[in-house]
Amino acid sequence: MKKALYLLLVAALFVGCNRDGKKEGSTGAGIFFETRTGETDTLPQQEGEAFGVFGYYSLGESLNNVFSGYDDRIAKVSWDAADEVFSYDKLARWTDGTYSFYAYYPYTYRNQERIGIVDNVRYKTLQFVQPSELEDMVDLMTASVESVTKSSEPVRLQFESRLFSVDVVMANHDDMNEATPGITILNAEIDFVGVPESMEFDIDGTGIMVSEETVDINADLLPSSSGILLEAGMEYNLTKEYGNSFRFIPDEGIKCSLAIEYVDPEGETDIYTYPEDGDWASFADVMAAGGKYTIVINTSLGTPYPFTASLVADWEEEVDVDNDFN
Repeated sequence: MKKALYLLLVAALFVGCNRDGKKEGSTGAGIFFETRTGETDTLPQQEGEAFGVFGYYSLGESLNNVFSGYDDRIAKVSWDAADEVFSYDKLARWTDGTYSFYAYYPYTYRNQERIGIVDNVRYKTLQFVQPSELEDMVDLMTASVESVTKSSEPVRLQFESRLFSVDVVMANHDDMNEATPGITILNAEIDFVGVPESMEFDIDGTGIMVSEETVDINADLLPSSSGILLEAGMEYNLTKEYGNSFRFIPDEGIKCSLAIEYVDPEGETDIYTYPEDGDWASFADVMAAGGKYTIVINTSLGTPYPFTASLVADWEEEVDVDNDFN
């Protein structure tokens, strides 16, 4: 499969060059890329999805930009849905020397605004601004490969997330084998405070600087909805049903609170808030880049019906949960 995708990529790139009537100035083999975000996952593969990549190669004492065909020396590598490959327009070719490549995803975000890159000659700084709307949040990822030489194989870019993700799940722990009415959830709202406003990351260096300025983020998790019936044994992932996960710049100062409007067993509308004292729940220092966390809101008839909140790492559906957070 890997060989087939590679051959498709080669064909797509050369067809693109012929269509544009461009001639490459170098006679070396083309530089291609293979992406991974884990042992088996890849970057999102939809038409228009793209990552940026830049690189340097050294010959003796000189340091040269790999993608000199681009004004900013950064190649935009886009997914071609027809050929099912990532490709870029101005094909770079191998020469003698030692190469290093640095990549970031996504190429654009926040209504197609490009992620900022500051060129510091021998390294580049990525400037990321935290989106405030759930639908605009993206998984910021970077990858690097250093000290490689020309090869007939594509360069493998192993992407790692620089943010952490949070989902919100509601779980009814009533026994499915008993006649239980379930509970109707009318609305769910969550607030986050202390979220860093921005981050600067030396993509081919070691420096990370998180802004002292923070933003507050609010989300209605049941927009334009008449509510849901949370039946016995049922779990409902509010964020995934919304189509996204919260993704934040890691910082130990982030806190959250939530409010759930529901119909109680007597048929009356009530509101549950967490924390119950009206304060904020702290994530403390558990949030790490690449981490996947879920706030699980549990309920069952005997508790009484209001809820308890738990923070779970690497959530899987229908697992026992008993670790509260505060």
